[in-house]
Amino acid sequence: MRTVLSAFSLEAHAKLNLRLEVGPLAGSLHQLLSVVAELELADELHFNPSPRGFQVVCEHSELAERDNLAWQAAQALERELPHVRLVIEKNIPMQAGLGGGSADAAGALLGLALIFSGDGVPVSHQQLTGAALRTGSDVPSFLTSGLRIISGVGDTVVRRVAQTPHWGVALLQPAIGSSTAHAYALLDEAGVPHDLGSESLASADEICDAYAASDFDRFVELLHNDFTDVIERSLPAVAQARERLKRVGARAALLCGSGSCVAGFFETRTAAHDALAKISVEAGEWTYATGFSSD
Repeated sequence: MRTVLSAFSLEAHAKLNLRLEVGPLAGSLHQLLSVVAELELADELHFNPSPRGFQVVCEHSELAERDNLAWQAAQALERELPHVRLVIEKNIPMQAGLGGGSADAAGALLGLALIFSGDGVPVSHQQLTGAALRTGSDVPSFLTSGLRIISGVGDTVVRRVAQTPHWGVALLQPAIGSSTAHAYALLDEAGVPHDLGSESLASADEICDAYAASDFDRFVELLHNDFTDVIERSLPAVAQARERLKRVGARAALLCGSGSCVAGFFETRTAAHDALAKISVEAGEWTYATGFSSD
């Protein structure tokens, strides 16, 4: 495998679960039904020639290379890897529920697929999705951009074509992270996983329709996350973050994935920026005003 001839970069966008329902275990993984939209907030992935084989460097992180999902995803391709130094410029916080690690993993796979294709040994869609699923149940969904419905154990992804609404999203992460594995354990203890039937699918379709129609009133009514109660009981700062966003004008505030970040929804991006300016940010907290990414 030759070294990539020229450097290039990709964006790895954060995700926001607009609806997230968790079903029973299917083997070692939970079934789920989720509607995911892509945010403008993104990590930057820089692919550069490397004199020392394949490397992953994550800026401003103490995460060891082999613990990085991007490195693990590359190994999951089960191919001789090109001499590439992948530098990840982090903008998405860790343990926030925004999918930063999974987005980076999918971005690594997509970047490597471009390199392999240029070398005349393309990666098939099946190989790409297989490597993604072996890396983590969230990773396959990041191979698809825009609005999508995710089901199964994260392996079934259906893209929904929709014009992106010009709403604002204010993100507030308290000074504490949330482990995904611990969040699922809390759900299991609480007996939250439930059957995902036709009603769940109908709600997923309905919020996609509201998003596509820029129907903000209906959209905020349909927001839902099964993790909310267990995470807020375990991490009171998350509940406080949600209330803080509502006090500065968010029409709704929703836990991001398994936490610990909370998203507040506003009809305009200016309103989201203005709302965050009213919040007194405490030590260790993170805030960011953004919007949904165009397909």
